[in-house]
Amino acid sequence: MSTVPITLVSALHDADAVRVAARLSDGHRMHAAGSAPAAARAVADRADRLAEVCGPDARHSLVVTLPAWGDARAVAMMLANAARAETGDDRVIDHVVSVLRAGEVEHLLWSGVDDAFVAGERLAALIEYATVIVLQGTERLPVARRRALVAVVHRCAPHAVVLADVRVRSTADLPASNGAAARVLAGSAGWMRALSTDHDVRVPSTDGLTAFRYRDPLPFHPARLADVVEHDLVAGPQGRVLRSRGFFRLASRPDHVGSWSSVGAMLALDPTANPSWDEDAPIGQALWFVGEGLDVDRLTRALDGALITPSELLAGPDLWRSWADPFPVWPALDRGE
Repeated sequence: MSTVPITLVSALHDADAVRVAARLSDGHRMHAAGSAPAAARAVADRADRLAEVCGPDARHSLVVTLPAWGDARAVAMMLANAARAETGDDRVIDHVVSVLRAGEVEHLLWSGVDDAFVAGERLAALIEYATVIVLQGTERLPVARRRALVAVVHRCAPHAVVLADVRVRSTADLPASNGAAARVLAGSAGWMRALSTDHDVRVPSTDGLTAFRYRDPLPFHPARLADVVEHDLVAGPQGRVLRSRGFFRLASRPDHVGSWSSVGAMLALDPTANPSWDEDAPIGQALWFVGEGLDVDRLTRALDGALITPSELLAGPDLWRSWADPFPVWPALDRGE
């Protein structure tokens, strides 16, 4: 694979990605659809052809738009891995750019909408797996809400540079890059950083937000967790959770490790590909929260109250599986035996 610098551009709306990509392009631009492997192959082929035509000393770059449902992180890492395998150097991704409409982000985080799961999860991926975030229409928001929105973005993507759309006119307006953007995406989302550190991450600050991490080796009782989700994790006296992410265990599903992800008022509890017996599977609860006015002690007590008790723990999985479980059914795992 060639070492032509590549910039990936994604958005919730294809037109936004195309518009910004046109500003960043020096004339070499493409759209890569299909699965992440297919998109990565198409980009690699185009970069190779560009290198062949222009020669090794040319200073051209390739700007690639991905569809609204594309996975920029996966494409970037595949391209970097391919470059490392062929040349020993994975520095081929200059930037991974996400273009977002500020009003849409504000609506998904603060309006209380609870049925836009696809848009919410896509928004979270665009924020957390980008090295540059371009916000469109920030001037239309009240100053306080604009500051809060930028603060949330910074908490979720502490490594990313956040720019107003009107300030991005060419690649000269992007931060300098050494082509290592894919390395940044591997584990630098705010929740990943929080869950990988050992120190206390209850962090209030001048941005008006509070972040905290919740850890416990015990699994949750399904009915008690459902009660916490319904009454304690909604906006109220305990504050407003704007984003939460991590891994969790339900006692009633002892074979599974669950993925926990909330955006605004929407919470998705899905199975991961990791079975509970995998040696790399997280133990118990590992969750990160960020929000406004969070009463950390109150929320921690609520989550603690949803854990199984010592006597329930001793009773074992046969009892746990018999409990009423109000959450959507997950597919059975193949133990490979």
